Amino acid sequence: MLTVGIFVAMAGYGDFEDTVDEIGDLPVRYIFAGLSLALANYLLRYLRWSYYLSVLKIHVAARLSMLVFLSGLAMSVTPGKAGELVKCYLLNSRTGVPVARSAPVVVMERVTDVISVIVLGLTGFALLPVPVVAVLSVALALLVAALMFAVSRHALILTRLPVLSRWNELLQDSQEGFNELATARVMLTGVGIGVVAWSAEGLALWVILRGVGADIMLVQSLPIYAAATLVGAITALPGGLVGTEGSMLALLQQSGAAKSAASASTVLVRLVTLWFAVALGLLALLALRRIRINTTVVPEEH
Repeated sequence: MLTVGIFVAMAGYGDFEDTVDEIGDLPVRYIFAGLSLALANYLLRYLRWSYYLSVLKIHVAARLSMLVFLSGLAMSVTPGKAGELVKCYLLNSRTGVPVARSAPVVVMERVTDVISVIVLGLTGFALLPVPVVAVLSVALALLVAALMFAVSRHALILTRLPVLSRWNELLQDSQEGFNELATARVMLTGVGIGVVAWSAEGLALWVILRGVGADIMLVQSLPIYAAATLVGAITALPGGLVGTEGSMLALLQQSGAAKSAASASTVLVRLVTLWFAVALGLLALLALRRIRINTTVVPEEH
């Protein structure tokens, strides 16, 4: 309901009739190109998911692993994508993999996604407003500092807090896996894959902008998409709603796009990225209902 309201508001902002005409006149090939680039994003992130599992020596059949990963996409509409932790439950229920062993994978996916998006946004720092560049820089610095603390022995102090003490053993087990994924080689690989993956969705925005006739360069589209995605994540609203659409609309207009073209492009790119991901995730969840517990081996113990 919130999404429909946002889309209607954006269409009205860009002049409802003009925005609808922009969407209606868009050749179908641009939509398919956008969907293909979104699929490339998911495939690359799946490869990173598989890589992280292999680092932690969690062995899962390829088909099941793919379905579990795609199922997490259905949780893209949860605040900060926190709902993607459902992947840990799905692995546990189908294979017996302890949640404490797989949770670091999901956490590191989110961490490297944020770092990747920030890096992608900063590639166009000369084209973005100074306040946006400042927010991206501060967010990157804070995230790196938090990551360094999380992998240090001092992080265990947090497990003594009353609110966390009941999960002390679980958190300690998870930190072992987190430390393995936070090594320089694994981090650089994860961030590298993330930058390429999110560049694909930034490219999808550029393709759609070309389809509606907006003269926005690729070097502008990539940081605009990244900055808008980060703003949406900071708002902590489900799926980054409101924050992503509002900032993307503002940045596109600031870059020279007409109101109707900016509104139409924002609506379309959210459909071919966020809501396409949710649809795939729901289909994967339905497919997983046919897969029962213990279809693969339990991870090796350290």
